[in-house]
Amino acid sequence: MLFLDMVRPLSLADGSLIHRYELVSNLARLDNEIHIFTVGKTSFSSVTNVHSHYVPPGNFFSLTVNYFRNSIYLLGSENFDVLYTRNPNFGFLAGVFCKSRCKRIIYELNGIPEDEKNLFRKKSEGDKFSHPKKRSSFSNRYVSAHSRLKLFILKKALGFSDRIIAVTPGIKVNLEKDYKIPGEKIVVVSNGANTSLFRPLEQETCRRKLGLDLEIPFVCFVGNLAPWQGVEYLIKAAPFILSRFPECRFLIVGDGVMKNDLIKLSRELGVENRFIFTGVIAYDRVSLYINASDICTAPFIFARNEKIGLSPLKLYEYMACGKPVVASNISGVFEVLEISEGGIPVLPENPSALAECILKLLENPDLRMKLGSKGLSYVTENYSWYSVAKKVNEVCKSEIEAKK
Repeated sequence: MLFLDMVRPLSLADGSLIHRYELVSNLARLDNEIHIFTVGKTSFSSVTNVHSHYVPPGNFFSLTVNYFRNSIYLLGSENFDVLYTRNPNFGFLAGVFCKSRCKRIIYELNGIPEDEKNLFRKKSEGDKFSHPKKRSSFSNRYVSAHSRLKLFILKKALGFSDRIIAVTPGIKVNLEKDYKIPGEKIVVVSNGANTSLFRPLEQETCRRKLGLDLEIPFVCFVGNLAPWQGVEYLIKAAPFILSRFPECRFLIVGDGVMKNDLIKLSRELGVENRFIFTGVIAYDRVSLYINASDICTAPFIFARNEKIGLSPLKLYEYMACGKPVVASNISGVFEVLEISEGGIPVLPENPSALAECILKLLENPDLRMKLGSKGLSYVTENYSWYSVAKKVNEVCKSEIEAKK
C-alpha cells in the first residue's frame, strides 16, 4: 500500500497540489492502494483504490496535529509498504513515530525552501513594488529562530527518508553539496502534464467559451503569481509588443501574492487595459485559456531557478496543447526547449529580449505551428503524468524489495 499526504483541495494557485493530484491519480492506475489526507473535497470518489481521510481545516499547527492524530490511528490499524510525502513536518513526524509501521519512507523535494523564503523576503524589503514597515529586532530574531527550526525539521525528514525524489538534477546537486546527502539516495523524476486534459483544442471554440475576441492575438501566462515566475518582465515587455501589434492582449491565468503588484505595474506602464488577470481558474478549465492563445510564456527569473533548475508544469502543459513557448533560458527549461524544438529560449529578466521573441512568433504563424507541433509530440511521448507515475512506482517497488 501507498500512503500519501494531501491536505488541501485542488486549485490552480498551487502547482504542488496539481502535482499531488496527478501523481495520486496515476499511481492508482498502476494498481496501488493509496491513502491520502485532505481538508476539502477531492476528485477521487470514483477511484476505489484511493481512500481519502478528512482532516478538519485550521491553521498550520492544528492541521499538523490533526494530521498526526489521524496518521497514528490509521497506522495502528494496518501496515503500509511506503509512506510518501512532500511535507517536512509530516516526514519528520513519520520518521520519529511511524517508522515501525511503514516499510519505507520516500520524500519528494520540489525546491529548496531557503531559496523561496529569501525571494519572498527580498520582495518585501523595499523593492520596486512594496514598502512594508520595518520589523522590530524581536520580530527579526523570531523569524530567524523559526527559519532555523524549519531547516532542522527538513534535514531530519530527509535523513529519516529511505529514498528522496528530486524533480530536477539541480536539486539533487544541492542536496549532495549543502545537505551532505549521498547521491545514491536521490532519484531525479521530473514533473509532467495531464495529456488527456491538456491537449490541442480548436482555438475559435475556446475563445467563444471564454468570451474572447476571435480576431486578435493573445499571449498567455499560466501559474502561481509568485516572485520567481517573472511575470513583471512580461508586463514590461508589453509596450514593445503593443507598438507593433497594438491589438494584442495578454492573459494572466492564476493568482498569488504578486497579483496586486502586477496589476499596479501594468497601470503604471499604461497597459492595464491590455491585460486580463483571471484569478484562480478551475484546473479542468485551464486548457481552454492555453488553447485560446497564440503564444505561451514562462519568463522565470534567475534567482532560485538558476540554482536548482526547473521542471515546470506550465511548460509541459503549454506544449501538450500544441502551443509555441517563449521561456527563460535557464537550467531545466532550456534543455526541454532545445530537445523538443517546441519553443524559443530568451534571456531572463530582459523585457526587450522577451518582446522580440514574442514579436517573432506573432509575425510568423507558420513558425508558431511548427514549434507547437514539435512540442506536442515531445511532451506526449516523454512527460505524461502516467510516465512520471511509473517512474515513481518503480522507486517505491525497488525500496519495498530492498526491505525484504
